[in-house]
Amino acid sequence: MNYFLYFHPVLTFAKMNKNILSHIKYSVVAAAFVLLSCSSPKHLAVQDTQTKHYTTTDNVVDSSVVKTIQPYKQSLDGKMHEVIGNAPVALTKKTPESTLGNFFSKAVFQKAKTLANVDTANMFALFNNGGLRTSVPQGNIMVGGMFELMPFENKLVVIKVSSDRLLKLLNFIAEKDGAPVAGIRFIIKDKKATDIFVNGQPFDAAKTYYVATSDYLAGGGDKFFSADENNSMVKTELLLRDILIDYCKGLNKQNKPVTATLDGRIQYAQ
Repeated sequence: MNYFLYFHPVLTFAKMNKNILSHIKYSVVAAAFVLLSCSSPKHLAVQDTQTKHYTTTDNVVDSSVVKTIQPYKQSLDGKMHEVIGNAPVALTKKTPESTLGNFFSKAVFQKAKTLANVDTANMFALFNNGGLRTSVPQGNIMVGGMFELMPFENKLVVIKVSSDRLLKLLNFIAEKDGAPVAGIRFIIKDKKATDIFVNGQPFDAAKTYYVATSDYLAGGGDKFFSADENNSMVKTELLLRDILIDYCKGLNKQNKPVTATLDGRIQYAQ
């Protein structure tokens, strides 16, 4: 079997120097070294200003391949193993709410409230459980762990919605038995959202609301919104993963742990 791998060191390290870490996955680099241990023919393309092709067979490794990759791997390893926080207990997913979902939503919601031209009093955050790909284990939290949690390049957006559209959205969440949210509370009864409060204020049919979410959901992903909706939207270049990394670093600088509690923001009717 032939394997093809493309590694972009120039782009990668330009991004790293900006502490973005947004265009390369740790697993990709790891895969490069898995390939070097395979017995079948291997093709490794290392791209810098031009593409260079190296071929190894019968477990013979071209030393120039290792020499080319090694400096980048070492630097990337250092970035990915950087400790950015500590979780006293594991943060996990479940419905209708979860510690992982509450932790993530809170971090992004706090960032969204700093954006200009947004009515924060009538804003809340909403995401999908599918976007959180793993849990946060107990103990030290590393940058690489945030890449595993959020491997996608999703960005923060804020959508302006009518009260009718908001109610339709919340009923959709109720049908799905909940989703990660912040700044909003409601009860699921007969697969419908009831007793809705946004930032402590009762739902008001006369108001316009703002939803902080991902560009993936805003574009129709997981059917939270429709791709052809003509919603007013504030787009940002902020990666959700970077927001989460910065949030953890901020807590760590204050010697605070990364924690979250279940507070009943979404619950089933008794």
